[in-house]
Amino acid sequence: MTEIKFITCNDSEYETVKSIRTCVFTVEQGADGESEFDRYDDSSLFALLYRDNKAVGTARVVLTEKGYKIGRIAILKEYRGQGLGADIVKAVCEKAFEKGAETVYVDAQNYAVPFYQKLGFKVIGAEITDRGLPHIPMMLKGENNG
Repeated sequence: MTEIKFITCNDSEYETVKSIRTCVFTVEQGADGESEFDRYDDSSLFALLYRDNKAVGTARVVLTEKGYKIGRIAILKEYRGQGLGADIVKAVCEKAFEKGAETVYVDAQNYAVPFYQKLGFKVIGAEITDRGLPHIPMMLKGENNG
């Protein structure tokens, strides 16, 4: 059974969010560990995805200067390929739209661009680097916004 729970950085489960992100981004992908946790974490809403009562994925949604942005989407390696990434991305996007977003932004790692395109995101800019990893800016318009 799969469940998604929303928390903030003040909840005890935030340690689990940090653990999953460190495992996926810093250890597995070689992202810069010092910049993995940034100023946006303090004001983010985090999704924790549970499979059979075990936390196996996380993502965040935050209101930035540009608008609502999702990011730090991470699924533990042994749980990938089961549609859980799509589940958590849809959940954080839905949360952003509930909060009034007309558009949701994401900086997608280059290899993940096709994944986001399948979910309706469109490329909106040239490659950038975040935590030492190449990303492509993308956006998703709300259903009522074309």
